[in-house]
Amino acid sequence: MAYQCNLDAGQQIIIDNQGEQTAISLMSSGSGQQQSQRTSFTTGTWTSPPVLFRTSAGFVLQLTTSQGDRFVKIQGNSMGLMSAAPALTEAEALPMQPAEASTQQPVESMKPMEPMKPMEPMNMGNMEMGMKPMEMRMGDMQMSMGKSAAGDAGKRFCSQCGTGVSSSDRFCANCGHGLV
Repeated sequence: MAYQCNLDAGQQIIIDNQGEQTAISLMSSGSGQQQSQRTSFTTGTWTSPPVLFRTSAGFVLQLTTSQGDRFVKIQGNSMGLMSAAPALTEAEALPMQPAEASTQQPVESMKPMEPMKPMEPMNMGNMEMGMKPMEMRMGDMQMSMGKSAAGDAGKRFCSQCGTGVSSSDRFCANCGHGLV
């Protein structure tokens, strides 16, 4: 059987015993946002309903199980089994209500994505774009990346001013910058 309790404004806990496992779900909701976290611990089968305590450092969940008492510390969004029983004399016991056991079904896996078709050359007015090699032309301007079938392999540009230079040039004819 599962149990639930409202912790703070917008935060709820659901505790469920599933055989030897205890599943704890923390759900928080605020302005336009929801978060959910689920953690499972091996605790043994419960022999009595769980008890939740509010302490100065957060919450402590006491589980009485076939393997003895187990304590889970809940602080913010983190949860963990405690190695020893905490002092709970100053703690406030919170009321737990029976809840529906989790009926979450496993999510079906998605089908693999189909490969994309290659991009067809695009024309928009005086602008033209194509792939393999990646090229773009607009009016009298042209940009190309990759190897071109047109034989532009020897064409280079000045790193200083961007003017086209040939592979044999040692200096840019436009700005005089040394080419490497």
